[in-house]
Amino acid sequence: MLFSTLFFTYVFLPLLLLFYWLPAKRKPSLQLWVLTVFSLFFYAFGEPVYVFLMIALVGVNYLFGILCAGDGMSEPGTKKKLLLALDIAINLGTLGFFKYLNFTIDNINALFGTGLAQVSVVMPIGISFFTFQAMSYVIDTYRGVTKVQRSYPKLLLYISFFPQLIAGPIVRYQDIEFQIENHSWSAGQINEGAFRFTLGLVKKVLVADSCAAAAAAVYAAGKGTVVLAQWFVVIFYALQLYFDFSGYSDMAIGLGKIFGFDFPENFNYPFASKSVTEYWRRWHISLGTWFKDYLFYPVLNSRGVKKLTKSLMKKKKRKAAKIVPTVIALLCVWTMTGLWHGAAWNYVLWGLYYFVLLTLDLVFLDEFKKKLSPGAEAVFSRATFLIATFFGMALFCFDPQTYKTGTFANLGAIFGIGCDRFADIFTVSSICNYAFLLVFAAVMSVPTVPFIWGRLKDRFGISPAAERIVKTVISAAFLILATVRMAGSTFSPFLYFRF
Repeated sequence: MLFSTLFFTYVFLPLLLLFYWLPAKRKPSLQLWVLTVFSLFFYAFGEPVYVFLMIALVGVNYLFGILCAGDGMSEPGTKKKLLLALDIAINLGTLGFFKYLNFTIDNINALFGTGLAQVSVVMPIGISFFTFQAMSYVIDTYRGVTKVQRSYPKLLLYISFFPQLIAGPIVRYQDIEFQIENHSWSAGQINEGAFRFTLGLVKKVLVADSCAAAAAAVYAAGKGTVVLAQWFVVIFYALQLYFDFSGYSDMAIGLGKIFGFDFPENFNYPFASKSVTEYWRRWHISLGTWFKDYLFYPVLNSRGVKKLTKSLMKKKKRKAAKIVPTVIALLCVWTMTGLWHGAAWNYVLWGLYYFVLLTLDLVFLDEFKKKLSPGAEAVFSRATFLIATFFGMALFCFDPQTYKTGTFANLGAIFGIGCDRFADIFTVSSICNYAFLLVFAAVMSVPTVPFIWGRLKDRFGISPAAERIVKTVISAAFLILATVRMAGSTFSPFLYFRF
């Protein structure tokens, strides 16, 4: 089930709100059961079989959470370490089977000339998200930073809660533990949640879907042989991806607030960044935090890396001792980040591409920028960031599922390889048709509106009560606009559903 459909907005959500608020005064604990039942229905609506897989995985992680629990004060014993390793293997094995099995078979066939047949298997929607969320819970109980949840229904709600189930944010258990155990909601949360939900809805159905149409139209005009068309396809795709995914995150966060949960922010205007490093602190924040806590630091603090660091220090290579361990950890993180996004080589290359850029930032660019004047540093930082992001998006954009001509053929066309002209009248005309959309989306992708709203609040002294009224009016307007668009549009899933 999609958030950006009339059925969700005008059938599923009103019914859920009705059943959620009915027991609010008599028996608030029933609200959690209502949320759990509706969340399972939400997932079963699109995955009637795999909902049982998710329920079983929650049961496995519930059991391992109890078995692996540490006290946070002492080093867990060998038995708990083995149990944790087994739990991680079960989660990653499940994810690997559904997401990477046929990719592995294809590569074995290509490498060894074998004729292994592909397995008929469909990847469950959101499996990359809910397996990571489940693993984070068990790892945190093992580390002793999270209390064990001995109520299976409450753990099931944590992992299956429909707003963040399919495409994040990836929520840590300690982020909402108190809200599950002491569930409540307020009028202020509902107001803010409705605003965030409708904002995300507009970002998806009005901006992201329009950018998708623009990318398709420009690509069709250029037919893969016009350089300018390839450039603008990437630009429109970058804007589509941002508004699509940040729109989903806004809707998830808004729905969470309506039902009394505060999810972590997932985007913070990443296109306003001045470096690749800053960009990845602003884009898909919950995934970056997950990899930092559960892969980057464990690799950095592993015995092998510590041994290497000591060896370099003994040889008086202090700078290398500081940089090399970080580079090793970054390589692990970005190889896995690329694979997490998809079972295709363009995603692996995309991950390695950002590993190289982040390493350059760490080793060279940070020091180089310090030698420039403030003005030159600002121009250099912005220009290099935009160029780097453009090529990163190109690797992500031209996936083989969407563009049958191939990833590398389309990437080559960006540089004129395989193209017969830089531009033509059909491409320029197609781009001009979407010029207003391009400017509007670009302006809205940076914190223009928050800046203006902040200045207005300071200038006119807008009170919190007045702000709530304004947001209510805007929410209603957003809902009307989105409804009109949804009524006349076709099925358009979120891009991150494929991951």
